[in-house]
Amino acid sequence: MNNLDMNWQKTLSLFQGKLDDYGLDKITFDSFFTTLEIKDIVGSVVTITIDTKWSLDVVEPYLTHLQEIYNTVTNGHYQLHLMTEEDFQKSHVHQEHLLQFDDHLNPDLTFDNFVIGNSNRIAQNASLAVAMKPGVSYSPLFIHSNSGLGKTHLLNAIGNYAKKRDPSIHVLFTTSENFVNEYIQSLANHSMDEFNYKYRQMDILLIDDIQFMATKESSSEIFFNIFNTLISNKKQIVITSDKPPRDLKGMESRLVSRFSSGLTVSIDTPEFETAKAILRKKIEIENVDYPITEEVLDFIATHFNTDVRELEGSLKRLLFYKLICGKKLDIIDLNFALEAFSDSYSQPAQKKELTVSNIKKCVADYYNLTVAQINSKSRTSSIIVARHIAMYLVRELIEDISFIQIGHEFGGRDHSTVMKACHKVQQKLEKDMNYRQAIQDIKKKLV
Repeated sequence: MNNLDMNWQKTLSLFQGKLDDYGLDKITFDSFFTTLEIKDIVGSVVTITIDTKWSLDVVEPYLTHLQEIYNTVTNGHYQLHLMTEEDFQKSHVHQEHLLQFDDHLNPDLTFDNFVIGNSNRIAQNASLAVAMKPGVSYSPLFIHSNSGLGKTHLLNAIGNYAKKRDPSIHVLFTTSENFVNEYIQSLANHSMDEFNYKYRQMDILLIDDIQFMATKESSSEIFFNIFNTLISNKKQIVITSDKPPRDLKGMESRLVSRFSSGLTVSIDTPEFETAKAILRKKIEIENVDYPITEEVLDFIATHFNTDVRELEGSLKRLLFYKLICGKKLDIIDLNFALEAFSDSYSQPAQKKELTVSNIKKCVADYYNLTVAQINSKSRTSSIIVARHIAMYLVRELIEDISFIQIGHEFGGRDHSTVMKACHKVQQKLEKDMNYRQAIQDIKKKLV
């Protein structure tokens, strides 16, 4: 006997002990109440069946008492729903039909062909963990990054991996935009019960680009309720966005709070090594049967690495150019690649000479400050941030400059102050994607 049945039998036993209080006799209890069967729990609703409509009419007046006892036994807040066995079977067939849906997973997006690097390793590890044990540790899992860095790939990989391990599992991949459209359609068709049932039966719900649900109050309300039901039933929710939960403008604060209650991870722009590995994987998938030199891969990984889509697009362009203009070539070398990208790439201009002065000026301009403010003794937080970044960039970009020299250039500060500033910047770089992006933007302006 499972826990569901045990709890129900305890409920009936306690109910039987109070028959006199309810004005019932043992014959009535044995004839009608012992035929009650607990069938299902969906959220906070417990479905109980009885054999006939006549029996249902006899038992129904006492349902409130049964519900009170059941909640005492389970220490829960459940609502008992009583129906005939015949009606339950009809409803069950209908519900099973509702779960014959397209999961919308892309079978080509798996963990096997997801290229792992320092920029996405944590997100990949977390995704694999929830795919292996849905709903156990990290629900919800919230993945954020700029567009084109692999969030959608990881969502599909989670679903495909989980379904391979257990084909009976209910998995649904959808975008927040599709969720809203389906909700609106359900309202128009008066089929909200079916909409609610389908989403609340998911074992793994994968929602892409949640930011598009911001400001849509009615859709947010229904999603909030579905979210709570799945989490309370220990199901797995994975959400992606172009920004972390706290930065989702227009999103209800209670949803932001729920999103933040699980595990939040980010994906950064691929570094050179990861970008090159992605190119190799794409070449393998495309079954390219002619060699491409390492110089070409280095060139693309260096100049077209904003995101994975840009890398893919650059490779497709190169292969197309080879098909059209390089039919007689046995190898794609750097000269051919430069020709293929001639209208979108030009040889870099000679680098500007970096000095402490132009680094401070660049940082000051970026933060709408003056160099005098950066050199000052001001402890205003915005000025401190800019000052520390300027010190860090001077140390990183100018060769053979000492902490003592940097301190002298920044208003005669002690070398230990400079060391602490650089250390703080390095720590924030490892944890804060927005901070890291700001420094990258400043570097681009400098070089």
